[in-house]
Amino acid sequence: MKSNSLLVLALAASISAAGQQLPLYSHLFFGQAMYNPSKSGASGFSELVTLHRQQWQGMEGAPETSALLFNGATNKERIGYSVYAFTDATDIVRRSGVYGHYAYHAQLSENALLSFGLGAGYVNNTFDMASIRVKNEGDPFLFPANTNGTLDINAGLNLKVENFQLGLAAPQLLAPAITYSNNYAGPVEFHLIRHYVVHTQYDLPIQKDRMVLTPLVVVRAANHVTPQVDAGMMFNMAEYGYIGAQYRSNFGASALLGVHLTPLLTLGYAHDFSTNTFASSLGMSNEFMLSYRFGDNKKNDRIEAEIKRLKDKQRQADQNNEKLLNEKFEEFKEELEATNKRQLEVQTEQLKQATLTLQEAGAQNGGVRNQVRQSSANDVASAFNSLDAGVIKGYSKESYASNVSPGSPGYYVTAGVYGEQENADRMVDKLKAQGISSRTFRDPRNNMVYVYLLKFGSYEEASTARQSGLNGQYSGKLWVKVIQ
Repeated sequence: MKSNSLLVLALAASISAAGQQLPLYSHLFFGQAMYNPSKSGASGFSELVTLHRQQWQGMEGAPETSALLFNGATNKERIGYSVYAFTDATDIVRRSGVYGHYAYHAQLSENALLSFGLGAGYVNNTFDMASIRVKNEGDPFLFPANTNGTLDINAGLNLKVENFQLGLAAPQLLAPAITYSNNYAGPVEFHLIRHYVVHTQYDLPIQKDRMVLTPLVVVRAANHVTPQVDAGMMFNMAEYGYIGAQYRSNFGASALLGVHLTPLLTLGYAHDFSTNTFASSLGMSNEFMLSYRFGDNKKNDRIEAEIKRLKDKQRQADQNNEKLLNEKFEEFKEELEATNKRQLEVQTEQLKQATLTLQEAGAQNGGVRNQVRQSSANDVASAFNSLDAGVIKGYSKESYASNVSPGSPGYYVTAGVYGEQENADRMVDKLKAQGISSRTFRDPRNNMVYVYLLKFGSYEEASTARQSGLNGQYSGKLWVKVIQ
């Protein structure tokens, strides 16, 4: 019976080794930086995750794996780092390693984050030579003790857009060889193969992040090996714990259950059910997980919410400032035009006075000449006076400014917009001097003062009046101000 069990174990181990060389974990959701260095520090927290996994319990030499991950972030969460150590033993073979990972998180936009990761480490393979039973104890392979290691490099990328993530990692990037013995014609070597791991997940918040439902898929592949797929679902309740389930191709299914002992400390358990060819002989597998997060989740959530609120407030302020700047610019243009027009009026008045003086002088030199001068002066005065004329006609009585309640809902034809009431009052006085009735109101939404001439019940009427220059009776610039 023992020999049969060992045969089954050897066959299963060979299948597992052919599929991949990376340690397998059911709680990979909680330690993604173990295989993808770009996930280091991605959560913005410092945390410690420990895992212990026992496969095929009750069978001698069954695989047993332990892992430790410390994950953290610095420099305003742009720089991430992690340290990952593991030991993976199957019968007489023990493999262990330690890695240091570095990640840089680039903010592409407000909701998009691209992370780059690189890691370096040392992997060591050991044979338990004392447990080997051989016919020839002088076999040269047994000498020296077959313990050796090699340097290794991991690389990875991860893109996060809103609640969606897509990651790509390449563990054992250099695919180095580990030499155990040179006592034969050729060296006895164990080759690490380059792996490719694709990870995708979507976090669906429920009740304002109090609960999160996360479907995820992980695909592992290597050269000349059939890819292995993990597909599962995690349901995390922030105040209580989590439950989950996943399926792993060519292996089986897993049920996960965890409890948040405190806001910082989580204890988890996973039970695996084998479904492959050797399921009846391999038995069950169990995995335990303990994670500790350095920092208060609720406190950090409040900080994130406050940062988001401040960003929204700043964005709104920028929009308001741009709008106010445009309105101030229009106000400046209005005041400049008004100043130029006042200067023109002064020059016109001076010309009229000069004309009258010439008339008086001409009256002393002759009647006919005096009449010609008088007629010319009257024509000039009439022409200049006509510039200041402007009683608006042709509209219903209810549309005129004097009959409108300032600031009431409607579509206003405005002749000026000012930041100060005094400037608006000066324009009203100026229009009044020309015989044009106008009034003002202040919009509480932007605190600007508008000088209006007419008000209509529809935008089309107001736009037509503005475009026509009030049927040619007003030559200044006009706008349509909407009050709802």
